[in-house]
Amino acid sequence: MSVASILLPTSLQAADETPSAGISAETEYVTSTFILEDDGVAPGGTIWLGFEQKVQEHWHVFWKNPGSAGLPLTFTWELPEGFSAGEIIFPTPEYIPVGPLASYAHEGSPIFLVPVTAPDNAAVGEDVSVSVGGFWQACADLCVPEFANFKFSIPVVETQTPRAETVSLFAAARDATPSAHEGKAQLTPSDGGYVLSIEDVPTALGDQPFFFPEQEGLTKPPGDQPVSRDGNIMRLGLEAGWNDELDVQTIRGVLVDNREHPNVAYWVDADLTATSVASGSNSDAGANANTAQSSAGDVTAGQPGFLLLLAMAMLGGVILNAMPCVFPILAVKGAHFARKSDDLSAIRIEGLVYAVGVLVSFMAMAGVLLALRAGGAQLGWGFHLQSPAVVGFSAYIMFLVGLNLSGVFNIGESVTGVGNGLTQKPGRAGAFFTGVLAVVVAAPCIGPFLTAPVGAALAGPPLQGLAVFMALAIGFAAPFTLISVVPALAKLLPKPGAWMELLKQVLAFPVYGAAAYFFWVFARQTDASALGTALGGAVVLGFAAWAFELSKKDGRFGLITRGVSALAFVGAFAAVISAKDAPMPSAGDTSPNYGALATQTFSEAALAEHHAAGKPVFVDFTAAWCVTCQFNKMTVLKTAQVTDVFKETGTTLMVADWTVRDPAITQALARFNASGVPLYVYYDKSGTPMLLPPTLTRGIVVDALRSGETS
Repeated sequence: MSVASILLPTSLQAADETPSAGISAETEYVTSTFILEDDGVAPGGTIWLGFEQKVQEHWHVFWKNPGSAGLPLTFTWELPEGFSAGEIIFPTPEYIPVGPLASYAHEGSPIFLVPVTAPDNAAVGEDVSVSVGGFWQACADLCVPEFANFKFSIPVVETQTPRAETVSLFAAARDATPSAHEGKAQLTPSDGGYVLSIEDVPTALGDQPFFFPEQEGLTKPPGDQPVSRDGNIMRLGLEAGWNDELDVQTIRGVLVDNREHPNVAYWVDADLTATSVASGSNSDAGANANTAQSSAGDVTAGQPGFLLLLAMAMLGGVILNAMPCVFPILAVKGAHFARKSDDLSAIRIEGLVYAVGVLVSFMAMAGVLLALRAGGAQLGWGFHLQSPAVVGFSAYIMFLVGLNLSGVFNIGESVTGVGNGLTQKPGRAGAFFTGVLAVVVAAPCIGPFLTAPVGAALAGPPLQGLAVFMALAIGFAAPFTLISVVPALAKLLPKPGAWMELLKQVLAFPVYGAAAYFFWVFARQTDASALGTALGGAVVLGFAAWAFELSKKDGRFGLITRGVSALAFVGAFAAVISAKDAPMPSAGDTSPNYGALATQTFSEAALAEHHAAGKPVFVDFTAAWCVTCQFNKMTVLKTAQVTDVFKETGTTLMVADWTVRDPAITQALARFNASGVPLYVYYDKSGTPMLLPPTLTRGIVVDALRSGETS
């Protein structure tokens, strides 16, 4: 079995049925049902709910400690005032090997128990409305976070009576949970791990017991647990995991007779004799945690992997400043700072306000993405650029920036280099909206180091996602803000002079290039008619900018030209808005050819056929609006050297074009914990995937293709 990777949810079903029939929801790999044990709940009483999950064959869902990687079942409750839901009671876990890792999980039809308690003043005869949001992760060779909403009612009765049809089900569910072990237990640190000593162990546990700790990260999930006995005391050796800073005095876990198919299980509470682990185990533990994170996408706050993601997000944000669309904007803003080089206080304030603009923009984008994801939408980084209208607006904005830099029009004395009135305001307003625009135009490139953190942000818990986006924003804002805030750096800015006007005009040309690039993307997303309308709108936009400059004159002429300019602006943007009605091309029709290299449109079915036939496949996840994708295509994939090796090795190049929204490609990206492009995956003849870095070289691709010949 290959190491698991993560896939975003593909289905979401709300359940709203009668309690007697069970309240069910069917997702991609699991059918989930809420069942009430009693006919209702008495005032001040507790009713038990059973949550049965029928998991597809070869798939599993996770225990409260998922093992190497995974996400356990969680509920979000909406209950009337006074009602409360208790903790989930998990059945006994099973050990499921996943490559070099291990999951603590459940197969088949596990039943999870949850108590719901009513207040003393609950009104008999009332039907209490309950709404539950369930989240879990189903895994096999890949992992799929799944969601479902359940809505049902619980009657308030004078006396609770068990429902006859549920007695055996709840009895079986309770039998599937561990019993309590009454004997004493102690956990003692040892070289590279712990020794778990347990007194009075029942003979039913046999000679191959296994301990599932409730606390995640305490042990290495796939680690061996050698057993020894000394009279009535049994000792298990446990390898230390990544969490070596334990802030509890008691370690709780489940002791079973057989780790893969347990028949006997006991809860064990072990007193911890110390709060640290002997040195020498941490390096292995950290590597294990990082391996788990990279393979399955499970990253939780406090793990080394999560801190690594934050660092990667911050570094990726710094690198985004060098993107072709962003750099000219920041360069002109830097020239604006140079003009104010004698006023360090003003530079410092504007730098901080710029950072605020960046942070607000990134957090707004993160909020939209996470909110839409919570509603079941499949979106990724740069998703807004899959809309032709947004791409057209971006082209117009960059065109206006270029016109401003060329001197066609000016607003005030600012030379911040941003394209409309908001960003051209002098001082703080201009700095804030410079930050906003910089974020918008940075989106076409996910850039190096960002694939993993952004993917984890969009797949994991919301707070984790916001933390990753915050780190990305801090990294993106840091270079420019540091120059403005640190006096020693600000003093390095060149003195103002005639060079500033020349630089301003020179920088207009890369900005025009960015506008042309967005128009090219627009053309890939629409048809010739829509492109002609958008280009005509650009001409009108240029006229509007010229007329605006003329309108600065006093008198009636200025008033007339200002009105003409306003109408022209409205007409230009109306032209690009009309793109929303243009026919959208299908996936695979949006990418230009790869020179002499033949391609095949990506599909899961076609990929499976190649795997079955033992043929190697190289998948290029790309988009027209991704600058890095296009650069890699021109400088690597289309070259004669790489084309020849593709042909020699018989490797098929499959193109997964994400220029327009395609749920199948979104799912495929998420399988590798990626939320954006570029992504390059090479499958050898056995179908084993290899991820290549987002910035390709000919050597990287050639080595990957040739590695398949010896696999």
